Amino acid sequence: MMPLPPSQVHLWCCRVDLPAMEAAERRGILSAEERTRADRFHDAKARIAFIVARNWLRRVLALYVPIPPPRLRFGETAFGKPFLVNEYSGRPIAFNLSHSGELAIVAVAEGMPVGVDIERIRPVSADLLAGCLAPREFAMLAALTPELREESFIRCWTRKEACLKAIGVGLNGSPSSFEVSLDPFRARLLTVESDPAEADLWQLADLEPAPGYCGTLAARHRGWSPVWMARP
Repeated sequence: MMPLPPSQVHLWCCRVDLPAMEAAERRGILSAEERTRADRFHDAKARIAFIVARNWLRRVLALYVPIPPPRLRFGETAFGKPFLVNEYSGRPIAFNLSHSGELAIVAVAEGMPVGVDIERIRPVSADLLAGCLAPREFAMLAALTPELREESFIRCWTRKEACLKAIGVGLNGSPSSFEVSLDPFRARLLTVESDPAEADLWQLADLEPAPGYCGTLAARHRGWSPVWMARP
């Protein structure tokens, strides 16, 4: 099995824009429930991306636990974050999956829940800006030049989403209830509305998975380093 030091978080990134025939082959190791979910996508591109991402998740996790990819079984928290329900010998692992555009990424850690989010850099609507930024973040973003604002928001968004996914609530949480840095070179959780001491417990890391994308890895734990295991 793949060694996973407790001071590392392993990152596995792949492309999901595969030909339909190749995606159909990867569908074979998915569970019946995953195949049903895939079939609900009316858009063929979205359906292929889901199949390839879930296949990738299973193949990556099988490197760390003594269970073949097709036999991995997942449960979900009340907010939809998946976790392994298989019983196996060895230390339990935590993981998180994100996909955007043509990429999917899996983060794997031991001893700490992790959240990962990647996003393709793209234009964003004013409604999205207003709905997820804390007032000070909104003011900082508005002060930037238009050419910097787009990427800065996407980077800010991945930092927020990675934190919410680490605690298992994802988009069900309130992105405007905490603040993250907009510094393009240093990802940080700055303040949490409900607890002034909470931000000091967190560590964030910026990710550059591929040109045109950015991302964030987050954990309510300190002293770890991200390690890229696969990149497209």
